[in-house]
Amino acid sequence: LKTPMTSIGGFIDGMLDGTISQDKYDYYLRIVSDEVKRLSRLVTGMLNMSKLEAGEMQINMKQFDISADIFKTLLSFERKINDKSIEIVGLDKMESMTVSADEDMMMQVIYNLIDNAVKFTPQNGYIEFKTYRDKEKLFVSIKNSGAGIEREEADKIFERFYKIDKSRSYDVKGAGLGLYLVKSIIELHGGQIVCDSKVNEYTEFVFWLPNV
Repeated sequence: LKTPMTSIGGFIDGMLDGTISQDKYDYYLRIVSDEVKRLSRLVTGMLNMSKLEAGEMQINMKQFDISADIFKTLLSFERKINDKSIEIVGLDKMESMTVSADEDMMMQVIYNLIDNAVKFTPQNGYIEFKTYRDKEKLFVSIKNSGAGIEREEADKIFERFYKIDKSRSYDVKGAGLGLYLVKSIIELHGGQIVCDSKVNEYTEFVFWLPNV
């Protein structure tokens, strides 16, 4: 929580004391807006984590199109994607995919995974989306180009607050809590998530839910 609060306070103080000129207000207010949203997600994540660990998280099951939610969530990252000239792959091949789950929880899962993908995709890189199903399971894959994750670290990144050494290929500062929540929510629905990665090439997260 300290990092976004420090950023918000610093930019606002800069505007008040004149360090930041008025012609740059729009630029820095956008950053402040992003940080406020990040702070809100952190607080929500911590509250949800507490509920999960206390066994108080209630699932509101309903049927919805998870492909449509991927499209909607991706729109909130449009500016960041454009700023990094990231190529989005696979959306044209995605079909409507009805799933029975808690839609709010699954939106958080999708948001966290896309957030990580955008964050760690390099300039002019790509993010690829896939959805498919068999008789028993529905699968969602989000794959991004980039530094990748060392094999011995791939399973550990789902641990609570786990962070990979910055000297390694993939710095997940700030991602540990998000991925822990993602795994917890998916398992709460009877599914699983795995990470596949090749250093200096890509990182792919694939999760499945029961096909009911």
